[in-house]
Amino acid sequence: MGANKRFEIADKAPDAANADASDNKMDQIRELMFGGVVRDFDRRIKELSDLMESELARVAADYERRIAGLEARLDPQIEKLGAQLRQESAARTSALDDIDVRFGQSQRTQRSEINAVLQQHEDNASATEARARDALAQLDERTQAALQAVRDALSSARSELGGQKLAREDLADLMAEVSLRLRGAQDASKNG
Repeated sequence: MGANKRFEIADKAPDAANADASDNKMDQIRELMFGGVVRDFDRRIKELSDLMESELARVAADYERRIAGLEARLDPQIEKLGAQLRQESAARTSALDDIDVRFGQSQRTQRSEINAVLQQHEDNASATEARARDALAQLDERTQAALQAVRDALSSARSELGGQKLAREDLADLMAEVSLRLRGAQDASKNG
C-alpha cells in the first residue's frame, strides 16, 4: 500500500505541472482571441473614467462659482437686513425707554395729585371738626343758659309760692308756663 501512495503522489505532481501549462495556454488563446477587445474595453473604461473626473471637476467648479455668485448677491442683502434689524432694535429700545420715562412721570403726577386730594380732605375734615366743636360749645352754652334761666324761674316761682299760698289752679298755670319755657329753650337750642 505504501508503494501505491507514492505512485499516486508522483502521478499527481505531473498533473499539477500539466494544469499550469494548460492554464498558460488558455491565457494565450484568450489573449489571441479577445485581447484586442479587452484592451479596447480598458481604453474605453479609462476614457469614461477621465471624462467622469473632468465632468465632476467642471460641475464642482460650476457649483463653487454659483455659490460664490449667490454669496455675493446675498451678503449685501444680509448686511442690509442686519442693519435694519439693529436699527429697529434701537428704535424699540428707545421707545421702551420713552414709555418707561412717561410711566414714571405719570406715577409721580398721580401720586402728587392723590396726596393733594388726601391733604384737601384732611384739611376739610379738620375744619369741619373745628366747626362742629364750636357749634357744640355754643349749643352747650345756650343749653346751660336755658337751664340756668329755668332754675332761676323755678327758684323765683318757689320763693313766690313760699311767700303766698296759691291755689291749685294757680300752681297748674305756673307749671304750664315753666313747661312752655323749657320747650322754647329746647327748640331754640335745637335750631341754633
